[in-house]
Amino acid sequence: MRPDLLHFAPLALTALLIDLFTGERLFFLHPVPLMGRMIQWIERFIRKNIPSPWFKPAGAVLSLSVCGLFGGGSWLVLSLVQQEGGTLLREGLEVYWATQLLAARSLYDHVHDVAHPLGSGDLSGARVALSRIVGRDTDGLGKEGIARGALESLWENTNDALVAPLFYLLLGGVPLLMVYKASSTLDSMVGYKNERYRDLGWASARTDDLLAWVPARLTFTLMFLFLLPFVPPQQEGQPRIAGKNSVLSTALRFRRAHPSPNSGYPIAAFSAIRGIRLGGGAFYFGRWVDKPFIGSGPDPDAPDLEAGLRIYRMFLFSLVVSLALLCLIRWSLFR
Repeated sequence: MRPDLLHFAPLALTALLIDLFTGERLFFLHPVPLMGRMIQWIERFIRKNIPSPWFKPAGAVLSLSVCGLFGGGSWLVLSLVQQEGGTLLREGLEVYWATQLLAARSLYDHVHDVAHPLGSGDLSGARVALSRIVGRDTDGLGKEGIARGALESLWENTNDALVAPLFYLLLGGVPLLMVYKASSTLDSMVGYKNERYRDLGWASARTDDLLAWVPARLTFTLMFLFLLPFVPPQQEGQPRIAGKNSVLSTALRFRRAHPSPNSGYPIAAFSAIRGIRLGGGAFYFGRWVDKPFIGSGPDPDAPDLEAGLRIYRMFLFSLVVSLALLCLIRWSLFR
């Protein structure tokens, strides 16, 4: 397996197109549930057999073992399939796994499920739909709070569920994509800063931050390259790129206004392009958590959420075109 962007471009394009049409409805031997069960089993073993002062090194072993098993295991399976079944069977398995590990359509559908009732005034239905994709408490949220939560989830996961998986798929094929998804799954299950997971989950949280570092900044860059020529600034007279108050300078100013070292980048980019204010504090499990705002415009509303979905579709289209161009370059060079 050659680790270069052109070699894996056809795989990435095929997987993304299938995901956009099917919405990740391929559940047989899905790696993520397998990752989840393995994480739960190892966590139970650690808590039962290892004293709590050793939870930090045990957490590092947990992270390394899950990422290593799925990265190395998928490489071994693909190699065996290549030997026993040939190239076509191996490529079919690569496409199947890559499609399962992308969530472009699923992300759109989940956010659309919030936007539809919100646009029709059904706040109760919008809160229920939002509760499926965010960790904050959704009871009592008004229109602005619902739109804010959905937009933050949309653009944070544009990196986590779309750009980062494609980045690692292009860089090293399915095995490297498996490593990233294992790290992301670990972070979502044990990478919390609460008392239960502060020691056990620290390695998983740091590994996920590290692996998402480059893709988050890549997402930020691609959003301006792909979207800014077609999406006018929301504020009248606001310059697009150059100048102290430009869209780009606004995004750069707020890109680190998030507890995560990576999540603020795509959120800040969208808030600047749209000219709205995201971020801010929220209730989590009944406790208020204060967070800085991202952006300097008005609070979002239902039309901003609809605009966010339109802009996301434009971003997806641009990604498909870019991958198709990589495939054409590969074909012209190696035909």
